[in-house]
Amino acid sequence: MTLRLLITKAIGKMAAMNTPFQFRLMDLPNELIAHIIDQIDSIKAVRRLSRTCRRIQHLAEPLLYRRIQLRTGCDVDQIITAVSSRPERAAAIRFLDIPCDDTYPQNHAAVGALLKGASGLRELMFESPECNSTDFEDEEEWQAMTDELFEPFEWAVASISPTVHTRPLQKLKKFTLHMNGADSPYWTIDSRSIALLLHPSLTHLRMSCVNILDNILEDVHQKEKTPLKHLELEECNITHGGLHGILSLQTALEELSLGENCHNIQHFGDDIDAASNHLFQMDPQTTVAALKQQKHSLRVLTYVTTETYYQHLQLARWVTIKKSPIDAGFADFAALEEVTLLGQCPDFERALMTTRSPPNLKSLTFRAMTPFRREIGSHSLPGSPLALVPFMRAPSCSIPESLTRLKVAYYDTLPIGVGRSFSETTKGIIRKAANATKKIGIELTVSYVDRSNYYPPYLWGEPQPTETIAFTGDDGFVGRFLSTHTASDDDGDDEWETDSD
Repeated sequence: MTLRLLITKAIGKMAAMNTPFQFRLMDLPNELIAHIIDQIDSIKAVRRLSRTCRRIQHLAEPLLYRRIQLRTGCDVDQIITAVSSRPERAAAIRFLDIPCDDTYPQNHAAVGALLKGASGLRELMFESPECNSTDFEDEEEWQAMTDELFEPFEWAVASISPTVHTRPLQKLKKFTLHMNGADSPYWTIDSRSIALLLHPSLTHLRMSCVNILDNILEDVHQKEKTPLKHLELEECNITHGGLHGILSLQTALEELSLGENCHNIQHFGDDIDAASNHLFQMDPQTTVAALKQQKHSLRVLTYVTTETYYQHLQLARWVTIKKSPIDAGFADFAALEEVTLLGQCPDFERALMTTRSPPNLKSLTFRAMTPFRREIGSHSLPGSPLALVPFMRAPSCSIPESLTRLKVAYYDTLPIGVGRSFSETTKGIIRKAANATKKIGIELTVSYVDRSNYYPPYLWGEPQPTETIAFTGDDGFVGRFLSTHTASDDDGDDEWETDSD
């Protein structure tokens, strides 16, 4: 510690000790003082207040230790030193973020110890040092890191002594995990990490860059269902068997984001299981069967896919084993209210809307580079405005009375910093679509997602793409979308124009 820092801390402590109070704070009972401290928004002010005396320090510590962020091994060492002398400090931690900085050494062993001692932890976020990087850890280094991370979760689901009486993380509700594998951008759920999906108190789980394969349950002997309500899978490699297995573990899943590997495959190569991804394109009936395990409770469903068949094995799979589409696949999903599709997938639209749609569906969202287009297999009349409208273009489309909102978003393909507006042709398509949907009681909103240098999963400190409203049923085109492209602006940008067969 530098002399300057020591002097600054000493001055701050003396200033705090000499702070005059406008009333006799110390005459109040501890419970009331703690409540007053809890109302202070500035942690810096609380830290200064805690230096006034030992009594105030004791009462302020639950707030000071409530939210912790650790980026380096040095950060971890400091917090371990602080909680080792007073274990109640570790118990006071409610929110713990660990976005590892790959430019500094880490101390994963101390992270494991901290997780075991943070008995009051509610939310946890962990980002491995080399996630979304190209310099992945080798097998030995990665194994050492994950042993420390997963062991507290293994203890949390232990059913035999001695750990049954000292289970850590029993109050954990939310866990976000962004992690790469050993010498790979992807990691695989195995006999250790399956504990994340068996956790007895977790209600929200978000994971990225993970292989979810057919053998996911081979080491699972637990018969009790879990209380997980929200599951978000991002940039994952998922097989049909893996999806069925992972959705068999929850009592009543309410929100599912099923995100296939769409971006990482373009940056890190295609060394993945050939049976992964394109779940609805390959076998919609088996995919829906897996989802039906949660049909009684599933309220929000998001499916993220890509049109790019990035492997020669995938292409062969497409030609040889693609199954027929399924109609009315979600007709008995009585709880389903919101559905989002990111990327083109006619088989998903058909399974959702053809013949019989979910009876209580309220909102649909669709995002793609060319959202308004006529899909192959669509039976809508060519002259009908609905023939180009996402979801409405499904053959024999069934529209429930509860459906009132359709949100459509364009993904940008222009270089960053180039402003985009719509051509008159595109505007005409949007206006006709809005008029057609309005006649059946659905409000159409069109937005525009700016291009970004970053790609999912978005890590700590990375800006996410900005989505801007371009058109609403009430106001028409707004903002910069009031202007129109010139003819030269449209050259080479056919994806923004009419959507052909």
